[in-house]
Amino acid sequence: MSNLQEMINLLFSDHYKLESASAVERTLQQLTEGRDLVTVILRNARQAHTSMILAVDGADGAPIIDDLQPEPDAGGALAGMPLLLVGRVQGVYTGFQSEVQERIVWNRYDALRLALPTAVFQLQRRAFLRAAPVLGESNRVTLQRRGARVLDGLCADIGGGGMRVLIGPPRDFPLYVGEKLAALQFSLNGKVVAVAGEVCSMGAIGRSGTPPRQALGLRFLDLPEAVREQIIQHTLQRDRQHLRSTRSDLASGCNLAGGI
Repeated sequence: MSNLQEMINLLFSDHYKLESASAVERTLQQLTEGRDLVTVILRNARQAHTSMILAVDGADGAPIIDDLQPEPDAGGALAGMPLLLVGRVQGVYTGFQSEVQERIVWNRYDALRLALPTAVFQLQRRAFLRAAPVLGESNRVTLQRRGARVLDGLCADIGGGGMRVLIGPPRDFPLYVGEKLAALQFSLNGKVVAVAGEVCSMGAIGRSGTPPRQALGLRFLDLPEAVREQIIQHTLQRDRQHLRSTRSDLASGCNLAGGI
């Protein structure tokens, strides 16, 4: 669930919050019409559940969702349970916070009626893009740990929510998912940035290279919005460059094919 957790931490922030009644109504309608599976996370749950928004109540606009799969540990005692629901609208991650009001039967199917959310969250595609560091700029990253030695690594890619780093395994205390880092220090547009972070995912230690390397997924904590915007602009620029390069390659292929 590390990638899911990383996305949820980014999505459910004030930066992507839409509080108007029209935005809530429109988003619920779009999620319902999409007929796609959604992810539901109950408070203190040990796993995520899947469901589908079946309908929007005509009386008050509250969402009605299909019964959760797999069945929650709480069984039937779900009334009043807070939850997060995450789906996609036209490919864009979208979600809301709510709570279970009651268990109902909807068109002969077991279902859950949720409280009408007061806000929805929609992640802009630009905030979830990842890109490699700028060529010619240092991609070195320093991880300052609490109660352990500093680690040096290399940035593999970076986005508005975090970065993927390659490091040598620590020689004192092993890293673990969920570990809070006192600071991640890296270079951005020629300036040094230091921000708190969290380990979200850990890859296997590669033995083929010298020295061995391990990939870490790191989430930014309390990143200043001005710095986040600079990172996002960098990823957008690299994305546009990639699209132009792809189109150029396709055009060259068409010209070659035309000459055969």
